[in-house]
Amino acid sequence: MRPLLALAIIFLVYAIGDLVATKTKAIISMMLVCSIIFMIAFWCGLPADVFGSAGLTAFSGVTICMFLVHVGSTIKIQDFVKEWKTVLVALCSTVAVAFGIYLIGQFIMDRHYALVGGPCFAGGMVSYLVMQVVGETLGRPDVTVFALLVMSLHVFVGVPVASVLGKKEGEMILEQWKQGIYAAPCQVAEEKGMFSSFRIFPSIPEKYNSSNVILFKTAAIACLAQMLSEVSGINQLIVALVLGVFFHELGILDEGALTKANGFAFVVAGALSNIFSGLANTTPQLILSMLPSLLILLAIGVVVGALISIAVGRLVHFGWRLSVIVAATALFGFPGTYLVSREASAAVGKTEEEVEVVMSYLMPKMIIGGIVSVSVVSGLTAGIMCGWI
Repeated sequence: MRPLLALAIIFLVYAIGDLVATKTKAIISMMLVCSIIFMIAFWCGLPADVFGSAGLTAFSGVTICMFLVHVGSTIKIQDFVKEWKTVLVALCSTVAVAFGIYLIGQFIMDRHYALVGGPCFAGGMVSYLVMQVVGETLGRPDVTVFALLVMSLHVFVGVPVASVLGKKEGEMILEQWKQGIYAAPCQVAEEKGMFSSFRIFPSIPEKYNSSNVILFKTAAIACLAQMLSEVSGINQLIVALVLGVFFHELGILDEGALTKANGFAFVVAGALSNIFSGLANTTPQLILSMLPSLLILLAIGVVVGALISIAVGRLVHFGWRLSVIVAATALFGFPGTYLVSREASAAVGKTEEEVEVVMSYLMPKMIIGGIVSVSVVSGLTAGIMCGWI
């Protein structure tokens, strides 16, 4: 296949996924739409090496660590400190779900399905990229596909739960505000950068901080992550994530590095090729055979996540609804956390002021909960569990 034709087909599928996600306000994720399209396309004769023909496979091999460094650059430690109760609930529930699915699920389904399914249910792309090594090591493409199915479908559990409970929690906090029991923050959390972060080193003046300078810093940190991974034995993606956070807090790495350097779209396109290329090995019979295990895994994840989040929530004086909401953010992450909290606030508030009161309560907790679970804890947990093959 011509490289540019292959690239055009891939970006057409990505574009359709983005369109559906935008139309449904992220309730139907881009990942799910693209997974279905690519899967059917491969069954209908799309060449299995379409990503290789487009050059994305080789490109991703070089830039995947840069993507994780970028993810780290979007995380602010100061945000975590301000919402430490949310962090604790999200951390404990995410770890419990990942380990709980494996410990319980291995007695009910294929052990390796439970192994890869735990972190992928409790997280997103980061945990999947780490766990896909399990299927590759075993020579079992079905394990990789199962992890992708879990990551694509758990949003249908998380969004309805967070939406329904978010509205109930919003009604409660609004009533407390009217009675003078709850004092709303003076500023509503924004979609990006809710809290300012300190910097140890001053930033490079903008006129010198070109896209190439930012890309150099990102690539250099990614290279350092690979070298440290070789020495420590820790998965390079996890090291890259941690270094991204570290150098961002030092003031060396820009916030949202790849986005600022206008390189995010292509690097993500390469990262996604790692995910969707595994669908070339699927068959309709294989997908149907996985459905019972998938449903069992979703049930285990929901029950464990709810129980642990409620238990930990009681320790930090969170109500059971808020605790479950925080735990559910692991199932859809940003921008879903932003959209769901905004929609729940709009559904409850009758005036602009009331909407802002509810939003100032729900949004920081949901966004921070999603960052902790999806971008950090699930990835670190996957790094540990991928060695349990």
